Amino acid sequence: MKMNNVASSQHTSPAVMLDLLRAERERRSASASLYEFVQQAWPIVEPGVPFIGGWHIEQICEHLEACSQGDLKKLLINIPPRHSKSTIVSVMWPMWEWLTDPAQKFLCASYSGNLSIRDNLKARRLIQSPWYQERWGHMFKLAGDQNAKQRYENDKTGYRLATSVGGTATGEGGSRLLLDDPHSAQEAQSDAFREAAVEWFDVVWSTRLNDPKKDVMVTIMQRLHERDISGHIMDDIGGWEHLIIPAEWDGQRRSTSVGEYDPRTEMGELICPDRFGEKEIADLKKLLGQYSSAGQLQQEPSPAEGGILKTKYFNFWPADVGLPPFEYILQSYDCAFTEKSTGDPTACTVWAIFTHEGSRHVMLIDAWDEHLSYPNLREKAIKGWGTEYGGSKMDSPFTRNKRPDRILVEAKASGQSLLQDLRMANVPAIGYNPGNADKISRAHQAAPTLELGLCWIPESKKTPGHPVNWASGFIKQLAKFPVATHDDYVDTFTQAIIYFKNDGFFDLPVARDYDDPQLKVVVDNVNPYAA
Repeated sequence: MKMNNVASSQHTSPAVMLDLLRAERERRSASASLYEFVQQAWPIVEPGVPFIGGWHIEQICEHLEACSQGDLKKLLINIPPRHSKSTIVSVMWPMWEWLTDPAQKFLCASYSGNLSIRDNLKARRLIQSPWYQERWGHMFKLAGDQNAKQRYENDKTGYRLATSVGGTATGEGGSRLLLDDPHSAQEAQSDAFREAAVEWFDVVWSTRLNDPKKDVMVTIMQRLHERDISGHIMDDIGGWEHLIIPAEWDGQRRSTSVGEYDPRTEMGELICPDRFGEKEIADLKKLLGQYSSAGQLQQEPSPAEGGILKTKYFNFWPADVGLPPFEYILQSYDCAFTEKSTGDPTACTVWAIFTHEGSRHVMLIDAWDEHLSYPNLREKAIKGWGTEYGGSKMDSPFTRNKRPDRILVEAKASGQSLLQDLRMANVPAIGYNPGNADKISRAHQAAPTLELGLCWIPESKKTPGHPVNWASGFIKQLAKFPVATHDDYVDTFTQAIIYFKNDGFFDLPVARDYDDPQLKVVVDNVNPYAA
């Protein structure tokens, strides 16, 4: 459409001229803004379905625009189902990009080839619509000899190819790789299907970029399992921008390089109540169950309060209140079998006993996990014993500095060697022996102490009501146990709590299950701080 030609016509009525001007204004706004394009194209792509906008659509569009501009190369979006994600990402965005760069080559995949083809057809229907052709038909034409439901090309070398997870995509490359729902809900619960999808992602899909330095990969999905492709991207790969939109606001202030994006202010506030209100979300929770709701709705594939170890029972020590004097500090180690990145890392948590409201409580004051070779582990453990906990990890200072009193090491794997070397270095190390108690049994032993409200974590100053940042990995792992991939933090927690119970720090006696032949006198003293 050439507006100057239209405007020069002496026979155009004012009413027609206004319509033409309005159409031109809409064309320009849609060309400049993906969100505007989505609004205008919606009746064509989703006929009979009213468009319900919202901040979540604006944010998805803004992040996709950043991809188009070259500011983002790898974008992961986690959002609940039925919030228009496929329509925006897989249908609208490619056809919007062709407005300015019809040479872009899109490879689009889903767990089902039929779903990919469905979106392919929707996108083609949009291109061929009078609305699109009247405004941008001069930009490109669909090639007549390459115009099938699975693949079509334009005369500017651009194309859109639909495939499925597990497909080979042999000989095909793309400048835009769109992965939309790579797992079905059923297959994600199968280790074999899930691991096959992850392998395909690494070996096939991630190698399809024509130019890895400038081309773009976008993955959009709801979380279905801790080790789904999203989990693999975040835990094993890294380097992706991560847009997380939970169905109900959980109090976390999230941001990407594009900026802070979630405007909600009330706990439990929904994404788009006009589309999915409280009743709809409640019905979905009933249908999905606790575990699936945590994944598909909240994008955390575990119940927020945990399974056996319900993290909702942790108390948060206020960030604006000075931490109490610590009476006893214990470092608890769970050592890896090897330094390989595929297994559990070595984990260490540090626990401090303090008196609160007339009884003893325990606070997590440090936590880390890392894949370490044994010499480096030994060096770090000896150095860690010399740490004076005086506020370096917390925004709120301790009332006094204090070194650890004891190191507790599970006497297995490299832990046995660490225990021996620490004792040779005159470090007061104690060996933990769980005997016949498995991990779940130990978790059940530790759970009552947590549920009684005796366990604390320092509160984040930046995000009140949430733990300090360094404790977030610890909290997430406990919440996911026993379905978590790793349980190193869980082991350090349970053995520390059992140690404190055994030694009489809490009035919750259980059978002793640690051994310390060299420090027998100290160990047999039931409570070092008893009157």
